Amino acid sequence: MKIILESLNVKRGSKLVLNNLNAVFEGPGLYQVIGPNGSGKTTLLLTIMGVLKPTSGRVLFEGFQEAVKPFLSYMPQYYSIPRDAPITIYEFIEGHYKMTKPWPRFKVVGSIVEEALERVGVPKSLWGEKLSKLSGGMIQRVFLARALVLDPPILLLDEPFSNIDPEGKVDLADSIGELSRDKLIIVTSHDPILLLEYTRRILVVGHGYYVFGEVNEVLKQEVLKKFYKRCAIELERHVHIVDWH
Repeated sequence: MKIILESLNVKRGSKLVLNNLNAVFEGPGLYQVIGPNGSGKTTLLLTIMGVLKPTSGRVLFEGFQEAVKPFLSYMPQYYSIPRDAPITIYEFIEGHYKMTKPWPRFKVVGSIVEEALERVGVPKSLWGEKLSKLSGGMIQRVFLARALVLDPPILLLDEPFSNIDPEGKVDLADSIGELSRDKLIIVTSHDPILLLEYTRRILVVGHGYYVFGEVNEVLKQEVLKKFYKRCAIELERHVHIVDWH
């Protein structure tokens, strides 16, 4: 499976956010998209999904014999569902499966929901809990299970580490890394270090230009300072991004 971006130009309003972007994401494997706030990371994912249309250029999918949409799941940075909704974790995942699968959509095999929750590390003791009872790290795992329950070959994850404590970020990163062994995963992030050991290539976007390459080619001060300015610093020969979210 392969996603090819050819001379992609995308506007939000009158602003050109992605400018002549060329990149190839080939799975299975994990690719990171980084850049300052407002640089176009979410815009890129929405364009790949077809929610936003490019002003020019195109997104191509290779390795699929039919429409790609059923084979792609998106985990947004923010959800509109109230955290105090009277629904359990299990019901939340099961409901998404029922409403997304074609008829007969209400014939659900329980093991499908259970496998999705287990693969992202949600303990069985929590499956009957309400969403409002969960920590930030655990709620992100539940949302990841929601994207995973349809078993798509492609996962687009927008800032999955937002509002999670450091230990929770490491645990979630390991879960995402394991999933990338048999799926194509594109992750937007403010901290590329979390997924570094699983990452095949990194795309940096911002200020109307981009860099796409191997990890050791991209995570250099001379590259990152073009995007992050003074927020890209080097400490004892290690590059750090002092970004905020």
